[in-house]
Amino acid sequence: MVECSKTVLDAIKLGMDEEKKASEFYADAAAKLPAGPGKALFTQLTEFEIGHFNALQELQNSLTGNSCYITYESALLEPVGVEGGRVKLDGDVQKTILDILTIGIRNEKNAGRAYRELAAEIEDPNGVQMFEKMAKEEDQHARILEDQLYDVKNQGELVWGD
Repeated sequence: MVECSKTVLDAIKLGMDEEKKASEFYADAAAKLPAGPGKALFTQLTEFEIGHFNALQELQNSLTGNSCYITYESALLEPVGVEGGRVKLDGDVQKTILDILTIGIRNEKNAGRAYRELAAEIEDPNGVQMFEKMAKEEDQHARILEDQLYDVKNQGELVWGD
């Protein structure tokens, strides 16, 4: 077993729990919306957070086995084409999306901070790189959600995939 503090292993487990909650949050958000940009965005975020969970699980298995920190391949969240283009949101759907976006922004920023703190606690270059990349991905998600929040507030529509 690799020398790894209980604090780091606990943080990885906490990260796995939070990524699972995030994927469930975004899946629930996608289920509340009709087909279109909002559903596409939240479905992509669901898949992305599952990817983070899987990477953390692989890391946990590696660190508690006979290996060490893994190499993490970073990815960017990019819009996909959405059939039908922009959709004006009615009052109830708009409020639901505003609530989802606000919570999502807060959660993504918290996750980015947590990954940066974890990167600062470890010495292994692969581990530092992994958590710094994950922090950047969470920051990107927060920026995307902030852009969507702006569009929903000011235009009454999501523009993801446009």
